[in-house]
Amino acid sequence: MSNYSTLAKNVLSTTLGVQTGDDIIVETWDHGLPIASAFVHQARGLGAHPMLLFEHEETFWKSTAMLAEDRLGKVGEHEWAAIEKSKGYVFIPGPANFLKIWKNFAKFRASTAYNEEWYERAKRYRLKGARIALAYATRERAKAYKLPLAAWQKMLLAASSIDYSTLKAKAEKVTPFLRSGEVKITASNGTDLTLQLAGREPYSEDCIVDANDLDHGRNLANIPGGSLSTCPDETKCEGTVIFDRPTAYMGKWVGGVKFNFKDGTLTNYQARLNAGLFKSSFEKATGEKNKIALVGVGLNPKIKTGFLQDSLVEGTVTVAIGGNDDVGGNNKTDYYYAGILTRATLSVDENVIVKNGKLVVSSG
Repeated sequence: MSNYSTLAKNVLSTTLGVQTGDDIIVETWDHGLPIASAFVHQARGLGAHPMLLFEHEETFWKSTAMLAEDRLGKVGEHEWAAIEKSKGYVFIPGPANFLKIWKNFAKFRASTAYNEEWYERAKRYRLKGARIALAYATRERAKAYKLPLAAWQKMLLAASSIDYSTLKAKAEKVTPFLRSGEVKITASNGTDLTLQLAGREPYSEDCIVDANDLDHGRNLANIPGGSLSTCPDETKCEGTVIFDRPTAYMGKWVGGVKFNFKDGTLTNYQARLNAGLFKSSFEKATGEKNKIALVGVGLNPKIKTGFLQDSLVEGTVTVAIGGNDDVGGNNKTDYYYAGILTRATLSVDENVIVKNGKLVVSSG
């Protein structure tokens, strides 16, 4: 439990602002119980009242396999009542064996059909929440993506246990530059992309849920955090972006992805690693999948590239296509793909934000 004590203290005290007498929900799966135990213990130490919700993975998969869809994905009034009365919520996600999701995706979606209503209620009740990404570092994921599990867990724990106020300060420094203006993204690999910001307020993943976040319906912080992103004008995007990091998708890596844009639309794409998987996913999607969705900058100095959190690495640049209507944009589609640049230069109206993969935020 001591391994997770700093993480639990940070999240409860800083992310969620837990006070004496607050009712807190901690939700976990089997593999996350050691983390959940630390949160329950620390919540009690703060004088809060923790309630532990537990999802047994074996039973979950048995139910998903054997029961009809109309028996899955239900939430009772007792759980809705708990969410309404609680001040804080900690989610330690699962399942650990995520590969089973893709074997029967329709039944898995039926099992989680309550998600949209859950998030809507959480926003309505102004519930402060935190999703603990350390729980994504499982043996199954590490094996699928050929990652060193112990190193991955150690990195996530260190990145989750830093002073969150430093992330917030960085985000506040960069935010004014990402509200409006022309964005230019270049890199030595041939990337040369021009975007137009739309006056939208950037969204900061700074590990702190404050009143402004609640006002905008952003009540669930991802831990670790460390990024600032915004939805640009979806109709104005020109040029080429070539991502230098692969993206984890359905238990495999998709890499060597290149996008070409003309008049705001993705005109063609290429992928070298698992190109068939990428093509199949894109072509099956509907809606405005070929529009720019998001541009972001990484802020966390403790995150390392090579795992599944590259978008948080300080100085990385993220460019995404597809759906963004859930984060303030106009694109409506069931498709989303985000690629990473680790050595790019990003400027807004000649103000350099990132230079060759280093966060600089200097005036040009």
